[in-house]
Amino acid sequence: MKIELINQQKIKRVNLKQLRKYLKKILVSLSAKGGSASGGNISSKELSILLCDNVCIRKLNKKYFKRFSVTDVIAFPLTDDLGPNYLGEVVVSVEEAVNVAKKLKLKWQDELRLYLIHGILHLLGYDDRTKTAKVNMGKKQETILKNISKGKSF
Repeated sequence: MKIELINQQKIKRVNLKQLRKYLKKILVSLSAKGGSASGGNISSKELSILLCDNVCIRKLNKKYFKRFSVTDVIAFPLTDDLGPNYLGEVVVSVEEAVNVAKKLKLKWQDELRLYLIHGILHLLGYDDRTKTAKVNMGKKQETILKNISKGKSF
C-alpha cells in the first residue's frame, strides 16, 4: 500500500508519521474485510491524502461541484486516470474537523479519523446519497473505528 500524504494546513500540528500508520491500519482493516463495496482486494492500492483548511476545501467544492460551502471531506476516485492501482485522492479539512469536534465536545483527532475513513470508503465505491446507503456507510465506518486502536494522536 502506498500512501501519499500532503499537509497544506496550518490550523493544527499533525504528526504525519502517526497519521500514515493510522491510514495503513484503515487499509489493512478494509483489506481483511473484503475492501471495496464490490468486494475487491485493496492491499496493493495507492491513494493520496491532502490535509487542508476551509478556504481550500471551499474552493474545491466550488470548482468541482458548484457548491459554495465548506465540507469536511471530498473524495476524488481517480482509478481510470492514473492506473488500476490508484484509488484516488481524499481531501480533508482539518479546520472543519476542529470546528465540529469543538461543537460535539470531541477530540479533533477523532473527528479527523472519521473523515479519513469516510473519504477512503467513498474511493472504494461506498456512497451516502440515500438514507439506506448512508446507514450502511455509517455502520462500515463504525466497524472500522472499532477495529483500529486509536494509539497515539497525530
